[in-house]
Amino acid sequence: MHNATSKPTAATPLAVKLLVGLGVLAVLYLGRDVLEPITLAGMLSFLMAPVVRKLRSLGLNQTTAAIGTLTLAGLVVSGIAMVILVQLGAMSRELPAYEANVRAKVAQLRMLTLDQLHEAQGRAGRMIGDMAVPSGGRAGPNADANAAADEPADRSADRPTERQAESSATLIRQFLAAVWGPVGVVGIVVLVLVFALLEQDALRDRMIRLVGGRDVRAATSAFNDAGQRLSRYFVSQFLVNVGVGLVIGLLLFAMGVPHAMIWAVLAGLLRFIPYVGFPAAAVCAGVMSAAMAPGWDLMWSTLLIFLAVEVVVAHVIEPQLYGHATGLSPFSVVVSAIFWSALWGPVGLLLSTPLTLCLVVAGRHVAALSFLDVLLGDAPALDLSQRFYQRSLSGDAVEIVANARAFLKRRTLATYCDKVVMPALDLARQDMEQNLISPEQRLAAQQVILQVFAALTHAPHARRRAGAVLDGSDLGLRMRQDRLNTEGRWQGAMDVPAGSVMLCVSMGGRGAHLMAEILVRVLRDGRFDARHVTAQELTGPPDEAKLEAIGTVFVVGAAVDEQLAQDSVLLNQCLSELPAAHVVMVMPAGQATHNPIANERPHHTAYSFEEVMALVQKA
Repeated sequence: MHNATSKPTAATPLAVKLLVGLGVLAVLYLGRDVLEPITLAGMLSFLMAPVVRKLRSLGLNQTTAAIGTLTLAGLVVSGIAMVILVQLGAMSRELPAYEANVRAKVAQLRMLTLDQLHEAQGRAGRMIGDMAVPSGGRAGPNADANAAADEPADRSADRPTERQAESSATLIRQFLAAVWGPVGVVGIVVLVLVFALLEQDALRDRMIRLVGGRDVRAATSAFNDAGQRLSRYFVSQFLVNVGVGLVIGLLLFAMGVPHAMIWAVLAGLLRFIPYVGFPAAAVCAGVMSAAMAPGWDLMWSTLLIFLAVEVVVAHVIEPQLYGHATGLSPFSVVVSAIFWSALWGPVGLLLSTPLTLCLVVAGRHVAALSFLDVLLGDAPALDLSQRFYQRSLSGDAVEIVANARAFLKRRTLATYCDKVVMPALDLARQDMEQNLISPEQRLAAQQVILQVFAALTHAPHARRRAGAVLDGSDLGLRMRQDRLNTEGRWQGAMDVPAGSVMLCVSMGGRGAHLMAEILVRVLRDGRFDARHVTAQELTGPPDEAKLEAIGTVFVVGAAVDEQLAQDSVLLNQCLSELPAAHVVMVMPAGQATHNPIANERPHHTAYSFEEVMALVQKA
């Protein structure tokens, strides 16, 4: 009985989340007539909040600051409306002068479009008529039908049709019905905005108490984060759009476009509507330019100005100005525009970015909504080490190399190996211990690591058959063999200055071999003569070798279960023949590693590649 009742309980949280999500969507859609003006007023209050705070810093109270801000906003809106009305009036009076241009361009467009289409349609009809087989029995009825159809038409043409004029009361009712909806929405927005600014502090306290409960600190942090991001976004967007309007107005005036001011104001206003507003302004300006000038040059110049300004602003100025102020990824901005426009129409499209920003802030401060931050935020879902591991399993070396080169512009190769490569290899080691990596994934990962280090260190990389890696080959020794094929058995010249060679000794085990080979690449990136040998190869130096050439010995420790006693004996025998060499024990951080160096031999210990480079540079 207990087992039977426990299964539904486990599935309940997911079902509850789905029901809550569907309920929220239903409320947003069904209550859009009420929520749209309230949300719009709330967003406008965030836009005006910096002005209110500035006035309050001058010593004014909340009521006076709010009234002053609303008055200033009303003056700005009235000024813009006055400019638009004056320009529209002047344009309407000049329209008869452009009638000849409009007729000529309409005729030209008709000739290029409709006439061509009718001609193609006529040709297709004649071809179909020629292919049809004529039938004598059908000619008579068709002719009679056509005659019968023409007769009423002729009679109806003789009777003039009269349309009854609508009364003035009907026209007024239709006008009020068309205007009442937008005016009512504007009135509600203004009313809610007034009270939102007057009761700004009280409303914030109520929302903190409602959302945060007793955890005032967390709720305050969330509201401050949302308020700062929204205010910064709105102010930045306002300044950018004002600048866009000024630049377009000046350029259009310089090009001789009539009524450049109205197109500048229209561009600045419509740019608040994402994706469709600014193109609509450009189309309107282009159409009127085509009507006002005899040729097409003015229209193309106008459209080119809009396009050039938008490209510069969208791809140069806005990324530098906004930065990470919103915290939204470009993909989430596009998706949010589609979602909110489908839910709330034009108002949703206008508010899509600030509404999505609020969702991202909620995801950062509410654990249950953290998935929103992952899906919509601009923070990377995977860090560099996780991306290195994931791309390695997928066999994607191109993206790893691109990320690595961007990283190396600011940091060193040693830092990259410590912060990215070694954590990624640790993830791979954990999965391999649990047998979670397939042979194909292991092959892909090893090939990617070979390609990445070959690209970053300009080392040789010889491609082999696929089975060579699947047969249990050691990746570290494979990387070394690629160098040996080019550099020779001793990995470089034997006749070198005394103390210039840095010998990297791996103490057995694939992990030690790989870390020693990476250490060689790091040291060589620092212009040091580093060479890699295994502990089993320390049976004796080559005849042509000079022991005094070895100035530093790096001993890369192996895991405790991979350490061999014979390797320790060979290592210490080699070190006894190098009394003047500096010895550094390299132990991977976070791993149980045995120190094979004899106690009487003085040495340093390094737990990262950065520590190794620090010791080398100090020496």
